[in-house]
Amino acid sequence: MDKYDINRNLLVRAYMNGQLTKDEYRKLLKESNHPKSWKPFESVDDIPEIPIYPTDEYANEVIPNIVRCGGIPKSNLQDGITYIGSCRNSSEGTWDAANNEFRIKRYKWGMWQDDTVQHYEDGAFNDNDVFVPIKEKE
Repeated sequence: MDKYDINRNLLVRAYMNGQLTKDEYRKLLKESNHPKSWKPFESVDDIPEIPIYPTDEYANEVIPNIVRCGGIPKSNLQDGITYIGSCRNSSEGTWDAANNEFRIKRYKWGMWQDDTVQHYEDGAFNDNDVFVPIKEKE
């Protein structure tokens, strides 16, 4: 377990125990998970929780570092192709170019459901979950 994992676990525990407000938790998580510190995404497990930033900071700090680490830019996606990656509820998603979103399967309320999620270039600045694709599914 690396330093970030330990810090994140402590932050989650403090938040769940009521020692931090949601805003304090997000601020501290953002500081402990700065995009410039990310290592290349060799597997889904390497993709960190994508922090929420104001739009301009997200575009200037987060997106370039996701690409640097191996996230596939939206312009390189192919319609109907399933990608391995990460979002809150799934590790694979199929790109739907017509609707500008990934189709995913997620487990909720005791059953598998179809859902959609935005590409990382479109979403985390507005508190939405985003999908970070790193490779095509074989």
